Formats: sequence, C-alpha cells, structure tokens
Amino acid sequence: MKTKFAFIVGFISAIGGMVFAAMAQSIAFNNVQRYSPPRSETSYGVQEQVLQNIGLLIMAFGLLLILITFRECLRASHRDHRPARNEG
Repeated sequence: MKTKFAFIVGFISAIGGMVFAAMAQSIAFNNVQRYSPPRSETSYGVQEQVLQNIGLLIMAFGLLLILITFRECLRASHRDHRPARNEG
C-alpha cells in the first residue's frame, strides 16, 4: 500500500511540475497588457523564471520518488525470491 501511494504521489508531482513549468509564462504575465521586448529584464520575466524553477523542482521530486519506489519494489521482489539458508 505504501509503495502504491508513493508511486501515485510521485507521478502526480512529476506531471504537476511539468504543467506548472510550462504554464509559468502565462501565470507570470497574467495581468500584463504590454511589456518591452526583452521581457527577461522585467519583474514579470524574473517571476516567470522563478515559477519555472519551482515547477522543475517539483517535477524532479516526483521523478525521484518514482525512482525510489521502483528501487524498493525491486529490492522487495529480490528478497522474496532468495532461497532459504540451511542452519545446521
């Protein structure tokens, strides 16, 4: 149950982070009517970059959680198939 929950949280985080990073420009420039051509020098451009970085961090967290979950599943299945030791 824990592994399934961790995988679902990781998957949602990865997808949510990708969407958040992709939507950063529309979020940052939501109420802006007009801006100068080099938008990276405006405060909205800085806000867009920060939002993209946050989205990428959320995505990286989700992917890391999925990777850890798969690793634990593989380790658990390896432990289940290990032959028993004879003590004697």
